[in-house]
Amino acid sequence: MSKIEILIIGAIIGILGVAAVVAVSSARSRMRDAVRMADVSQIQTALELHFIDHNSYPGASEATAIGTAATACLGSSGWASSCSAATGSIYLDVAPFTPTAGLKDASGCDGYSNAYCYLAEESAYRVSFELEHANPILELSKGLNCATETGLEPGPCSALPSASLSDSE
Repeated sequence: MSKIEILIIGAIIGILGVAAVVAVSSARSRMRDAVRMADVSQIQTALELHFIDHNSYPGASEATAIGTAATACLGSSGWASSCSAATGSIYLDVAPFTPTAGLKDASGCDGYSNAYCYLAEESAYRVSFELEHANPILELSKGLNCATETGLEPGPCSALPSASLSDSE
């Protein structure tokens, strides 16, 4: 084999290696987004189960980071640090905290960056979360998105209904 053939083979292997690294990196970031979407869906389901049993969502007048030491569990009495002492129903035994790799700090609250941020009143809630990639199927954007009692919305969360009522008065 001549030196030129060896150089060509080396270049081809190098190009394939770079392409593989890019593909794996993209797959990892999309997998993290899939985990985030599954987490948000799990949180929404738990909130709806709480609403069915209590006819209200757990209150949070200030944005609260879900999945922290203070909000590790969602039970009948709302968000708590642990479900071990909870009485009544447990809706979310282990609240997820967002995978933070690849995020740009678009969603932060309660002293945490890259968090699932929960804000609620009796009949409505907002959970802000960030994605690394747009999701055209769900019509979500890259960056900040919002989960509400009516579904998923692209972009920052809108105000809670009572906040918009008090603003207009």
